[in-house]
Amino acid sequence: MSPGDQEAHPFSPATVAVLRNTDRRLRAADRGDLTRRYAACKAALTGLAPLDAFYIGYFKSENSLVITYIFDGDQYLAPEVLFYSPGGVTHWVRTSRKPYLSREDNGRMLHRGAPLGDAAQLSQDAIVVPLLDHKSGEAVGMMSAQSLKPDVFSEEFLRAMEWVGRALMQSVARDDDDADSLGLYELYPELDSSRVQNEADLVNRIGEKLDELRLLLGDLTDQAKEAGGPELGRAVDSARQLAERVQTEVAELVRVHEPRILHLDLTSREVEIAALIARDGLSNGALASQLHISEKTVKTHVGNILRKLGVTQRSAIAWTLPPEVLAATEDPRGPRTIGAKRSAHVP
Repeated sequence: MSPGDQEAHPFSPATVAVLRNTDRRLRAADRGDLTRRYAACKAALTGLAPLDAFYIGYFKSENSLVITYIFDGDQYLAPEVLFYSPGGVTHWVRTSRKPYLSREDNGRMLHRGAPLGDAAQLSQDAIVVPLLDHKSGEAVGMMSAQSLKPDVFSEEFLRAMEWVGRALMQSVARDDDDADSLGLYELYPELDSSRVQNEADLVNRIGEKLDELRLLLGDLTDQAKEAGGPELGRAVDSARQLAERVQTEVAELVRVHEPRILHLDLTSREVEIAALIARDGLSNGALASQLHISEKTVKTHVGNILRKLGVTQRSAIAWTLPPEVLAATEDPRGPRTIGAKRSAHVP
């Protein structure tokens, strides 16, 4: 929606009050506190219309969506990973980068997908807006509001929901900007400990969060025994033990997990250029000279490589490109290429 459209259709005073409060809550959230941000988005939309379901998800690969925050009514649901195909809402929102309104197709695309919560109850009104990357403009995720009643969401609600989505992404972008305000990771992105690069990072990150929970429950156990009697104390202690078991089980899941072979969606020329950048750090000019192509063509290839690997800096190619690809392109006589979309383990 353009700024001109927003001026022609201003928000009502009640909506302004809700969105200003949302803006305040997003700005006040601590760095990395996504749960508080998501809760602020849900609270905003709930304050504007009755919601029966709400979720926020992010695109992980070409056909998967990681739903990180889900509510069915007032019930919080566990996050999950869903796979989707063309013809559904997720694919449409990702490719079009436009909101989906169920009233425009009578919910046809919406009801093709997996239901949230009670599968026997179908949403009669729904809006799904894309979450756009503030730099590239690409759709990186989506936010959905659904109702069991028809005609619940107005045009103003749609505009407000789009604003909430943009405000959320701007808030998240501030985290990234603050993290590299001193240029610590521009040259050495592999040193940024906030990025999960492998199973060890994942176990450590989950373990840290669960350890916070375990320690909190340990304190509550003592308080419960004093204030609520032995039964409450035993209940809280059981929760603490559960946190400890989950820590162990997460590590065990990672130990036995065999990573799925993924297709690296790079052309043979892109693999060749990526390997030269990763191993030798060649500039665009040096690449153009060595490969006998124009520097403009090199820039196009480099842009495609960064986009497909999901990074923004050339220096990140070295630690993002799977080692198997680098090994496959190494040759004492000089670099050689491998076939496009070669299977490789993605770290």
